[in-house]
Amino acid sequence: MGEKRGCLKNTMFGCLGLLALLILFVGGTALVALTKIGDQKVQDTVLSPTALEAPLWSEPVDDLPDPVLARGGRVKLDLGQGGFEIHPARRGQPLHIEAKYDEAVYKVEESFEILPDSTWVYTVRTYQTISGLHALFRQLMGAGVATELKVYLPDDVPIALEVEVEEGGFEAELGGLWITAADIHYQKGGFELGFDEPTREPMEHLVIRGRMGGFEASRLGNASPRVLDVRSSMGGADVDLTGDWARDCDIRLAISMGGMSVRVPEDLEVQGLATANPAWRENDDEVPLPTLRFTVQEKMGEIEILYR
Repeated sequence: MGEKRGCLKNTMFGCLGLLALLILFVGGTALVALTKIGDQKVQDTVLSPTALEAPLWSEPVDDLPDPVLARGGRVKLDLGQGGFEIHPARRGQPLHIEAKYDEAVYKVEESFEILPDSTWVYTVRTYQTISGLHALFRQLMGAGVATELKVYLPDDVPIALEVEVEEGGFEAELGGLWITAADIHYQKGGFELGFDEPTREPMEHLVIRGRMGGFEASRLGNASPRVLDVRSSMGGADVDLTGDWARDCDIRLAISMGGMSVRVPEDLEVQGLATANPAWRENDDEVPLPTLRFTVQEKMGEIEILYR
């Protein structure tokens, strides 16, 4: 009986010791955050590849169309911990980004590279330079400013878009833009993607990969990708395929440990689904309507097909 009490006593003191260490760690982190409040350095700036590559221009960029950027290229956004937006730029405005962040907590890096085929790659990366707990205490004490990036894309330049989001969220409206392809990956976050109007040209592909989060994609028919590949794990997704489809599409949907809702237009032919389109009728016009060809995978989750 004495041995059991001794074991219980040792376990209790061990747990108390761990609790004391945890309190010391959290308290120390809070104290460090408190002493660093005065280090806040909020940057409110505009990023642009033209500013990085001024020597490429023989005249001021504001006075003539950009001959390099107009050839088209790739925009890569590697985004961590913050809120982000993507919008069409105003007519005549070049590619640019409005950035606001605390320089004591976050880092924003950009680069611009011209490839051998005369296309370009513009890369913007944001990341946290202190621990997540430290950053949380700064915000609770009123000293933290989350990273905010607003990306503006021109509508007269062909752009392939690559987005990586970690522990953050973003909203993107790409209607009316010349997006050739888009690859979107997110983790521990979510986003909203929309195409309120048709893109300038149909997209080659739209790929969405997500884990531990969720997203909503609306009016994807206005993008008319040749390939649509959506895979979600440990989260939820709402995929709206309505819009003005301009061609056939191969659609691959996969869900694991979550749920996905997919809205399918009633006026298009679909293939590969267990349930047929209830409103589909053969088209009598000479030009056939687009066909959506589905491949569906479900693992510990469900994909719900809704015809609208």
